[in-house]
Amino acid sequence: MKETNSSFVQKGDTLYLVTSSEAVDYLNSSIDSGFITSLHRISGKGIFHSLVECCRDKALGFDITGDSDLTDEEFLYGNTKYVAIVSVNNDQEGDFVNFMFNHGIETTLLGHVTKGELRMDDHSYGFISEYAGKTA
Repeated sequence: MKETNSSFVQKGDTLYLVTSSEAVDYLNSSIDSGFITSLHRISGKGIFHSLVECCRDKALGFDITGDSDLTDEEFLYGNTKYVAIVSVNNDQEGDFVNFMFNHGIETTLLGHVTKGELRMDDHSYGFISEYAGKTA
């Protein structure tokens, strides 16, 4: 998968999960079109680990919503159907969503980039500074 910046760029960007590995060509097109500000493949260590990797460079955080079909632990640390985390600038979000919809690519709204706290469903997992240099 071609990756643009794999780190989150700025507070306020919207986060989406992509479920289809076949979406690679479309994701590459949206990178080239400027719809995506970052793209990060979800590692075998799960979504939480991948989110922390995305936050570290600029000391950002996230506020996300879990998947109601999974326990929090399964969603954050398990092997899920999700293959990539995408961040999108607010100015490009409508175009990104339309592009993905028009190409039949399933995306799931995950949340947004924050200043430094790591949150899911109103539960704090601390701050990114606590994870500096550590494996999530």
